[in-house]
Amino acid sequence: MQINRRTFGTLAGGVVLGALTGCEKPEAAANFLEWLQRLDGVEKAELAGPDDSRYILMTLAKRRSDEDVTALIAKVRKEYAQRSGEDVSRVELAIDTFRAGFYMSLPNRDEDVARVLWLRRDGRATASTYGSSGLLVTAPSTAVAGVAVGLDQVVQSEDGRRTHRVESADRQVVVQWVDCPSLNFRLDRAATQHFVDLQRRYPHLTGWIEAPDSRAGVYFSPADIGLDALLKTLPTLAIARQFGELRIGWGPTRARYTDFATAFTPEVRKLTAELMKIPDVTQIDLGAARPRSVTVRNRAGYVAAVASLRKGWGSYLPIDLIRRQSRFVGQLSNPVFSGSPFDTGPQYRVHVAVADVAGVTAVQVGPDAANLTIAHNITDPDLTAAFKALTELPPTHRINLYASPDPDTLASTPLGQVLGRTYASPTPTPPNVDPALITRVAKTCATEMPS
Repeated sequence: MQINRRTFGTLAGGVVLGALTGCEKPEAAANFLEWLQRLDGVEKAELAGPDDSRYILMTLAKRRSDEDVTALIAKVRKEYAQRSGEDVSRVELAIDTFRAGFYMSLPNRDEDVARVLWLRRDGRATASTYGSSGLLVTAPSTAVAGVAVGLDQVVQSEDGRRTHRVESADRQVVVQWVDCPSLNFRLDRAATQHFVDLQRRYPHLTGWIEAPDSRAGVYFSPADIGLDALLKTLPTLAIARQFGELRIGWGPTRARYTDFATAFTPEVRKLTAELMKIPDVTQIDLGAARPRSVTVRNRAGYVAAVASLRKGWGSYLPIDLIRRQSRFVGQLSNPVFSGSPFDTGPQYRVHVAVADVAGVTAVQVGPDAANLTIAHNITDPDLTAAFKALTELPPTHRINLYASPDPDTLASTPLGQVLGRTYASPTPTPPNVDPALITRVAKTCATEMPS
């Protein structure tokens, strides 16, 4: 809820603010927010965050100098110390496109403010916000690793445990590290600098670094280097000596560093050359002597990959449809489905039908039963498309329905079953499922799958 001079008078006795802050003197909190609103250079002052961890969000006028920002923090702290009844002690500053927090009662502990002011001066990063515990910074892909190295050196690490991440907007380049001096967790600056140096030589390089687990992925582009030249270069890669686990890529191919040199048998070279012609094939995971899986992003990629593999590959090879980047560094998101070149009949038709339906997060089709998982917020058109897809299955199939809050995890809630084309809702309704979703599922099933 935003508080300023125009709206302050409408809060009768500060009752609304009292409910938001839990403060015994809501009028004091309202007065403090109004005082903040009047400060030179402050555009807005408002309460934000969940009820159990409220903070004050101050949006500053554009392009305030570093000196103005630090002077403003000092002024806010001084005023806070002179007031009683204030129980919101954390402030988060919106400084242009960056966010930095500080605590009223911890002077000279403004590490995040120093980091953000450095980001703004440096000019390569485009924005920052807060992740699970530390800063989440966005930068162009060619600058991610360099920004991470610089950000890690702005201030001495404070006590505690923070996780910082710098990433490109498309998450093709990510550097994440846990900063905790007491546990000796830190960014490996030397290894990250090796990545920076590689990008200077190969400007289309992508990949990721995760510390302190010493894991990384380094993915080369055919636009920068040919496969044979890369294979000759592998033994000299300095970055390979920096990580306990390193994955190497060339185009969409991926393999462990120790497997990459032997992965490209003549048969695999022919296969990958064909799959690389398909724009929507996003990954070809290789083992030491044979492929392990193919990843596609949409229906077009799945259909084309199946057709290509049927012609040019004689054995089973999983085809995973994964639409989105995982929020977990160095990992793929969970597949919507896993098919193969041998998929035929109802299974193949269901896969094709749901491949581009964003509200369907997972589907598994067996010989007698199927599982369908949908997003909690699935749209009506997507729900209709999902049930239309299920009509490809025989009426004797048992269909188990689930709702998922997060495609990156395997957590799901049962939504009932479809037996003989008739929907049976869960009893009782799970507490974390909106009853309106159950009603929509029942209505859509009756319309699209009449018994």
